Amino acid sequence: MATVQRADGASTSASFTTRPLHPSLGAEVIGLDVSQPLAPSTLAALKDVWRARHILLFRGQTLSDAQQIAFSKNFGTLDVHIEDDKTSTRQREILRVANVDDEGNTMDPSDPRYRYYSILTSVWHTDGSYRVVPSFASNLYALEVPAEGGNTCFADCVAAYTALPAATKARIAGKHMVHSYANTRYFARELPPLSPDQLAALPPATHPIVRTHADGRKSLYISANVARNVGGMPVEEGEALLRELLAFVEQPQFVYCHQWKVGDLLMWDNRGTLHRVTPWDAGKYRRHLRRTEIKGTEIPV
Repeated sequence: MATVQRADGASTSASFTTRPLHPSLGAEVIGLDVSQPLAPSTLAALKDVWRARHILLFRGQTLSDAQQIAFSKNFGTLDVHIEDDKTSTRQREILRVANVDDEGNTMDPSDPRYRYYSILTSVWHTDGSYRVVPSFASNLYALEVPAEGGNTCFADCVAAYTALPAATKARIAGKHMVHSYANTRYFARELPPLSPDQLAALPPATHPIVRTHADGRKSLYISANVARNVGGMPVEEGEALLRELLAFVEQPQFVYCHQWKVGDLLMWDNRGTLHRVTPWDAGKYRRHLRRTEIKGTEIPV
């Protein structure tokens, strides 16, 4: 039994321990089986650690689709991806992040479903930023992982914003970036086009480059797979600003890279982090992960 210090100063008993994954972000939660219902005190303690560290890792888990969904619902309402061919045919809340289909067949590397992930997840991004009310969090569970490559790296956008030069903070203050799901086809033009209904369901959303969180912390809120335009700037100038900010964020002091093991469950707060996948050989290895996404409840300010 561990005692976890809550954000409000109180102490909460919880049946797990933690260790940091990186000086800036991430905590491994040790001694907790998330396939089972969680006691209210345990859930409260988890949320406090998560709030402070942005990322939680649970190793050695054995989760069915239903158990992953049930665990994720402890933190909010689940979202469903707009493109049906990316989701599980059994549970729409499950997004396949894989080169493996629902029947367990390995996809050809040219398969558009695999190409979607190989292109769009290899750059720094935050899930669901193209929504007017962006995603709160994501949970990703590993069923099969490659022997080399295919790691997921995370960047702490709160720490990165804090460390920005004063001149850069002044330059981006008050500026907004346009996040549009239609840009997935700009960055990955080989993919099948989106339907008119899909485009209508996800109109472009405008979010501040500097997001202020409920606790007063500020973070960079940017994404390289759905965002290009900055309000009041020519497109090329906005793209250059995005590249500059991404180069700052990806410095080692802000980044934790996770090397997957089968049974890992990672959950992260999309509002204060970016993530990307490192290259791997899809013609040689299978990579099969299941993701659930938790809806946001706040429009960024």
